[in-house]
Amino acid sequence: MAAVLEKLKIPPNYDVERVIKEDFDRLKGHYYLDHAAATLYSDSQIQAASAELQNSLLGNPHSRSSVSDAATRIVDSVRQRILDHFNTTVDEYDVIFTSGATQALKIVAEHFNWHGSEETCTENGDINISKNNPEPTIQLENGHVSNSSVQEEVFDSHRKEKTHGAFVYAMENHTSVLGMRGPAAANGADVYCLQTEQLHHVLDKCKTFPSKTNLNHTDAREKDNSVRAPNGNRKKKRHCLFAYSAQCNFSGVKSPLVWIDKVQKGALDPVLKRQPLNKNNAHLPENTADDCIWYVVLDAAGFTATCPLDLSQWKPDFVPVSFYKIFGYPTGLGCLLVHQRAWTVLGKTYFGGGSVLMIDSRRIVAVPRPVLHDKFEDGTLAFLNIPAVRNGLDTIENHTGGMKNIQQHVFNLARYTHHSLRSFRHGNGAPVVEAYPKDANWDVRTQGSIVNFSILKSDGTYVGYSQVEKFASLYNIHLRTGCLCNPGACQKYLDISEETLIQQFKAGHVCGDAHDLVEGLPTGSVRISFGYMNSYKDADQLLQMVKECFVEGNLIIDSSWIEVQPCLVEKESHHMRGQTESEKLEIVNRNEEHFDGDESTVRTMNGYLDSDVTNTPLQVENERNVTSAPPLKLTNIILYPVKSCSGISVREWSIGEEGLKYDRQWMIVTNSGTTLTQKRLPIMSLIKPSIDMINGLLKLSFKGESIAVPLEPQDGSTRDASLCRGVVCGDRIRGHDCGPEVGAWLSRVLQQPDLKLMQQLNKRTGKLDSKGNGSLGESLSFANESQYLVIHRASVRKLLQDISEKGLAKLTEEELVSRFRANLVLDGGEPYEEDSWEELLLGKLRFKVQGGCNRCQMVGVIPETGERMKEPMITLAATRGSYMKFGIHAAAVSSVSIDETISVRSKVRVTSNADLM
Repeated sequence: MAAVLEKLKIPPNYDVERVIKEDFDRLKGHYYLDHAAATLYSDSQIQAASAELQNSLLGNPHSRSSVSDAATRIVDSVRQRILDHFNTTVDEYDVIFTSGATQALKIVAEHFNWHGSEETCTENGDINISKNNPEPTIQLENGHVSNSSVQEEVFDSHRKEKTHGAFVYAMENHTSVLGMRGPAAANGADVYCLQTEQLHHVLDKCKTFPSKTNLNHTDAREKDNSVRAPNGNRKKKRHCLFAYSAQCNFSGVKSPLVWIDKVQKGALDPVLKRQPLNKNNAHLPENTADDCIWYVVLDAAGFTATCPLDLSQWKPDFVPVSFYKIFGYPTGLGCLLVHQRAWTVLGKTYFGGGSVLMIDSRRIVAVPRPVLHDKFEDGTLAFLNIPAVRNGLDTIENHTGGMKNIQQHVFNLARYTHHSLRSFRHGNGAPVVEAYPKDANWDVRTQGSIVNFSILKSDGTYVGYSQVEKFASLYNIHLRTGCLCNPGACQKYLDISEETLIQQFKAGHVCGDAHDLVEGLPTGSVRISFGYMNSYKDADQLLQMVKECFVEGNLIIDSSWIEVQPCLVEKESHHMRGQTESEKLEIVNRNEEHFDGDESTVRTMNGYLDSDVTNTPLQVENERNVTSAPPLKLTNIILYPVKSCSGISVREWSIGEEGLKYDRQWMIVTNSGTTLTQKRLPIMSLIKPSIDMINGLLKLSFKGESIAVPLEPQDGSTRDASLCRGVVCGDRIRGHDCGPEVGAWLSRVLQQPDLKLMQQLNKRTGKLDSKGNGSLGESLSFANESQYLVIHRASVRKLLQDISEKGLAKLTEEELVSRFRANLVLDGGEPYEEDSWEELLLGKLRFKVQGGCNRCQMVGVIPETGERMKEPMITLAATRGSYMKFGIHAAAVSSVSIDETISVRSKVRVTSNADLM
């Protein structure tokens, strides 16, 4: 690789290899690059957390026993440890434990006083109630209950004044921040959305604010919480809230923390003179921009995972945090840090156990606890999980020396990976990768641990992220694809307009699916993100995958652009001096390179994508000449009784209601109903089924061991206790549990806990018609999409030829046929002519063709060993497009009797698009 890129491999200030060896041995052979979603827990943290629980006796903190006091002391100590981690004190911030950053944001959105300092009172003036907190309460004087009388209140009839607030948010925000719009708008707040560039324009030019001061103290804010209205009455100020992310979870771009102070001083006042998103021209804001008190939500969930946040320097009002993003365990636990200036703007209507001082069940009367976290932590805290937060913070401190070291290391990893990918060129000089943002300023102050990109073909068209994900799995790379719960950044960087977004939705794309390209344009991207236990080996594995699977022709590395980018810190820039152009533009002969994976990965080289391949249905390469091409014939009939296990080849077989009789009538599920497949568990290919029709048994064998179950459930055995459930392609399936004996056998041989063998009971409706969508109304077994999967040996031989010509792997025709797990295997005719088939006739049986089969990484599983290799996926992607279509789906026409049999002697006829022209 170009020397300039190698020099970007800056060693960390701690021993990463030692950390991996001591605490992450389970990573051996795996390359985890999804830390922005959840980082990995360390062995030592789990051991410390477990030891603390084993050596402690802890009870519910709401009790008064000694074990309850012990739990309370631990919770309080962890609360203080969190404040120490963020370099602040209990006098400035309170810590509310939540289930994560999302719940923290939800608390702010639902309890923020959007109506300003609005006051209401009863006729007797005994109760102080705002719309944001309609629960009547007894007044507190210096923390004690006053003697004020209490009575029930009719809220709306006594409101004196109504002041609506405003909610301003950055477009490039997590979905959880966008969700705050709902409560804000429901409470009458004006809602505004600004892109990061607009925020830079408004905020970066602001230097001083002579008309306002930074109201960081409650007493100062209280003294100036109202202004004189034109009629001489006092007009209450608006409460305005600004939310932005310290680090974008899509791109890794960091936003300036100095914005916090500027917004609190009123820098966003001019924005409020614009038209809100949620109000039309007829309902322009009635309030002026100079009557606002500004508060700031800093979404720090992604930022604090790898970067230090000093709350003694930066003082946002609300800081949501998720702990599993910092140290992996426990999940479902986070916190909301609230600055003291914002303690009084969070009202509350609901209360749960432990959050009140007194409550009268006969009247709507309650006295909330005066301490903020006590008021908002409804119910019993996760007091057995909270101690693990301290263990986690201690572990990463001991391993790395602190968050500053982590921040620098993950930045160096991300920069090296980004610059390498951006330097990759196809043989024709075209870029291999489009990175987001396209022209980022790579500095540790402005960029974090994330690299986001799309892969391009040599003609500039996009490779779908689902295809990248499939290849990554073959290299044991764990990454994330899609829009990453950040629709704003996704729409911005991928240039998805409002019209395009609707078109993609109408085309069937929804959040979290695999519909990666619509009309050739991406609906999402590929994200890798680094954690403190990553090394350059992880980055190089990702780069190797891209080189081997997606570069067309000889790889060219063009690093000439790096020198002109202000991306290298001064102490590193001297490494670049004296670099010659030959070092910056390098042609790599990939036949001299190889990938060193684990034992289950076969080495492959020189894979590439053809530039003229599109994702539209492929046309027939050669129209079949019926006078010269060999006639079609059926060579194999194969059924797979247990989904994702080995098949049974037969010469003749009966047709059932869902396809071949007994085909995929069983599947292996976990105790929770999750379906197991070779995609995740390749050794399932080693389970060999056989059918004993005489004794009515399905026999399963695995490496010499065997077990049998009845082909049909025994009379009376199908009862509620024996039913189990699973999911196949989104369909919820109910089936018969074949019993604990076979479940225990499967759990042992597959080394997975609590497995069950489930036999189909209820019917499923087909998902495809002749156009590849909708349904013909046929019934399905546990097969994913169709009753029958058909492959064509002529196409297999063409694919085999393509693989052999590139020297990527040595496979036989029969080996390749077995990889595609077809029910019906035909021979004769021309390669890929099946792409144009409309109907298939086998003897008296007629089948409707339902389109091509999109292939996944299962075609890389070697059936005889349960190991993975990269072929035929690499060549399929090169010759058949991003969806790697190979073979066709088919359904038996319903008018045909299901008592028929099918035989390899059956005559074969087809009708195709060419026949209809």
